[in-house]
Amino acid sequence: MQTYLTALDMDRPIKTMPDIEMLIQKHLAAFPFTSIPVLLKEELSLELSQLMDKVVTRRRGGYCFEHNKLMYEALRFSGLEVKALFGRVLLNRDITVPKTHRITLLTYEDERYLVDVGFGYDSPSMPIKFGPTPTTTHLGKSYRIKAYEDDRFALQTLVDDEPFTLYSFDLHDYNEADFEVGHFYSHKYPKAVFVNNLVISKIFEDEIRTLLNGNYKKISATAEEEVRIDSQEHLKSVLEREFDYPVRADELAHLYKHFVKSSLLF
Repeated sequence: MQTYLTALDMDRPIKTMPDIEMLIQKHLAAFPFTSIPVLLKEELSLELSQLMDKVVTRRRGGYCFEHNKLMYEALRFSGLEVKALFGRVLLNRDITVPKTHRITLLTYEDERYLVDVGFGYDSPSMPIKFGPTPTTTHLGKSYRIKAYEDDRFALQTLVDDEPFTLYSFDLHDYNEADFEVGHFYSHKYPKAVFVNNLVISKIFEDEIRTLLNGNYKKISATAEEEVRIDSQEHLKSVLEREFDYPVRADELAHLYKHFVKSSLLF
């Protein structure tokens, strides 16, 4: 974990809330959230040493089970009180879905916070405090944690002051075996989102960059720009220049043919 912290230029101890916020923001800007390794059918181990090699050393990115395990281990390594939690992705729908989202509960100075660096471009760039008062991030996005009577909670983002539920979760005890099951479903089940969509995003100090199949967006606190990926060369340029994510020629051809070009037909 010291290697992980050094890679993010976090050489001083992670002890204060500003330290934690800085760690989260550096992680989101450095390591892409992406489904590309899933689409290329790579073996995706959750063993910590292999996560370090894939996400930190080779910068191949990952999704929630990978990103949030690294963050959990970094906070625990720093002596902070953390607990790994499991959630259901709802996206403001009243549906029945399996638990497929790993997150982290942080207890700091007797207050509870949610830490999540693995929810794509909607990842909060700072800890979200439990309670009805919204937390506004450095890019102006507001989040709150809604409590239900059945001991469930939900992370909501506020869109035009209206709540949009991203996912629900509880505070039960979970272990690595639970996350392995959710991880297996998320990158192996034929109908899983990450098996069927090209996704990559990074959250920077001044903007969010996100690609979904053939649509590329840049989102700042005051503006939003969207372009369509119209060629294999265009996809290569976006991945390499906007996300610092190089791909081999055969990987690029596969991604463009099956996930970008096909999306342009709709």
